[in-house]
Amino acid sequence: MTKRWDPLLFASIFAIGAISLLIIFSINKNLAGNQLIFWIIGASIAYFASYVDLKTWQRLTMPLYIISLISLTLLFFLAEPIRGSTRWVDLGLFRIQPSEIAKAATIFLIANFYVKKSATNIINLITSLSLILPLAVLVFLQPDIGSTLAFFGIWVGVSAVAGLKPKYILLLGTAFLIVVIFFLELLAPYQKQRITTFLNPTQDPLGTGYNIIQSKIAIGSGGIFGKGTGQGSQSSLNFLPEAESDFIFASTGEQLGLFGAGLLLALYATMISRLLYITKSKNRHSQLLIAAICSYFILQFIVNVGMNLGLLPVTGITLPLVSYGGSSLITTLFLLGVAMSLARYSRS
Repeated sequence: MTKRWDPLLFASIFAIGAISLLIIFSINKNLAGNQLIFWIIGASIAYFASYVDLKTWQRLTMPLYIISLISLTLLFFLAEPIRGSTRWVDLGLFRIQPSEIAKAATIFLIANFYVKKSATNIINLITSLSLILPLAVLVFLQPDIGSTLAFFGIWVGVSAVAGLKPKYILLLGTAFLIVVIFFLELLAPYQKQRITTFLNPTQDPLGTGYNIIQSKIAIGSGGIFGKGTGQGSQSSLNFLPEAESDFIFASTGEQLGLFGAGLLLALYATMISRLLYITKSKNRHSQLLIAAICSYFILQFIVNVGMNLGLLPVTGITLPLVSYGGSSLITTLFLLGVAMSLARYSRS
């Protein structure tokens, strides 16, 4: 065990958080206050998680998985729909999004599964997929396509590290296309419209294409150094919907410009590289857990930024550590605390 903190990982995490709080504060001061509280709670959880050893995480895997299944199921009986989706449980002072807990459960579950198994075996590959399907289906039915993609992104990332063969990738890709075509018919009308809007947002500029168009305007108007915090017309004057959450990257580009957006990208790259550095340990379980955590970050980052740039359909997926929201932020910081614990306890 080592007591040394990784200074670059630590600095990149809190630098991303500082940018997030700055942008949210410029949009809504009350939300920034809430987010600061979430940061304090999340950082405290991460600190304590960093002192938990690997065997404890193994023991907690199944309880976390069961809690996720129960909470996702209870959503359909206890939660009230918000903007057409049943994703949150209102506890009075705050709301909890069980799908975020389920993502953490998936990370532990898939990593634990592959500790003594290999993805070179098709039976293992199918079995590992069947483990996460109940969670993914429950989240899809909310409906929440963005989070559903995150489950499969985590699974693919860990399976790749566990020895996924190229021929299986081709097979999975074909199966995925078939499933997508099938599930397109199950999508809500507004979700189908999002896909057609992505292909041509100008066909309905004041309706379904509005978000993408406003996001592009916000990013483009920021120029090199941005308009300054609180000076962005799209984000500060509410032209850009969900400017503090789903479209916070566009808000960052508008207020801090290409420089600020580039800085955010560089900080993410630094954080991911330091997380991957932990895998220098020969401990297989640690490597699989880090692969899962990095897959979670990379997929959500690509989908959120791609959505903001108009390169991907709008899915409502958060930008980790940046978007406003307690469940997402606390879960993300918890996972980073887990990564720090692996750096402390892993031995070569």
